[in-house]
Parts: sequence; C-alpha cells; structure tokens
Amino acid sequence: MEWFNDWWAAIGLVGQIMACAAISMSVVMFLQTLLLIFGVGFGGDTDAGGVSEADLDGDSVDFDTGAYHGALRIFTIRGIVAFFAIGGWAGLAALNGGIPTVFAIQIALLAGAAAMLLASFAIRLALRMQQSGNLDLSNAISKTADVYITIPPSRSGVGKVTTLLQERFVELEAMTDSPQALRPNTKVEVISLSDEKDCLIVRPVQEDEK
Repeated sequence: MEWFNDWWAAIGLVGQIMACAAISMSVVMFLQTLLLIFGVGFGGDTDAGGVSEADLDGDSVDFDTGAYHGALRIFTIRGIVAFFAIGGWAGLAALNGGIPTVFAIQIALLAGAAAMLLASFAIRLALRMQQSGNLDLSNAISKTADVYITIPPSRSGVGKVTTLLQERFVELEAMTDSPQALRPNTKVEVISLSDEKDCLIVRPVQEDEK
C-alpha cells in the first residue's frame, strides 16, 4: 500500500476530496444500476437514502409551467450522484495529468454538470420507452401510485404519478377531483381514466380511511 500512500499524498487536499467523491459516488451509481436492472429503479424508495427523485423536486410543484418542472427535475438523486462521480474522476484525472488545480476544479464542475444532464435525459428516455409499449391504462384502475409531479386540484391541470403497471415501473399523467393539490410522494389510488383515456384520475389513499 506504499504506492497508494505516496499517490494519496501527492494529489493534495483537493485531489483527495475529488477521489473520495468519485469513489463513493461510483459505488452508489453501481448499486443504482443494479436496482435498475432488477426493475426497481426510477424513483420511489429505491433511491439512495430512501429519498425519491420527487423529494428533490420540492417546490417545483408550485410553478405553473412545465419548464420549471423539467429544469428542477435535473436535480435528482441519480443526477447528483452522477455529478460527483463523473466530476470527481474528471477532476482527479486532470490533476494527475498535471493540470493546475484551478483548471482541474473547473473541468470537474463541467464534467459533473454534463453527467447530471445526461442522467436526467437517460431517465426520461427510459421512462418514455417504457410507456411507448402496449400499456393498457385501464389496468391501472384500483392500483396505488405515488405522486411524482404535483397534481392540481379539481382537474384544473395535469400532474404525474409513478406506479407499477404490467410489470413495468412507469410515469403517467394524472388528474384529481380532490379540492386540494396532491403533492409529490402522496399515495393515491387510480379510480378511473379521463374521457380521452390517456390520463389517470386519482384520489388520495387517505380519503378511503376516513
């Protein structure tokens, strides 16, 4: 391990921070990939630390435009993991290549930002591919789901939920008759489909318990 000690001392404090971020986040990324392979990826409680991607959307649900939703959904668990993993390795490689620390940090930030964007794009693409199959939304009736993007009250707008449908974890559009907006991570039940049959009608699970 003498070579490791020599290398560790040579990369300095900034390099050590980058190495810790890169190694630890790469392990998390590997575990996320395993979860995805076994069909439990894309949000829910399978994200690191038991926090879902919808948790990190936070107050994005208070904005009316989809642009805010899309921008804030970049900052998901997977996006942040990708930022530190790829950014850490890129910065570390730059330092080992003799690039000055200031520029190595900039390279790390740029690489991390690019990785975060790619992670967000990959998640959306995979979800769209899943939804593009022969999904019969009527099979979702009576199933429970988790709100992913806030569902406005009284069918005044469309939000999104995630649920297991036909053995696939999918993201679907949803509306509600509830007088209250349904926030991310709210448990809901699918009670019917919209007139166009392309949107779920849901209600909070708590209503059944009253």
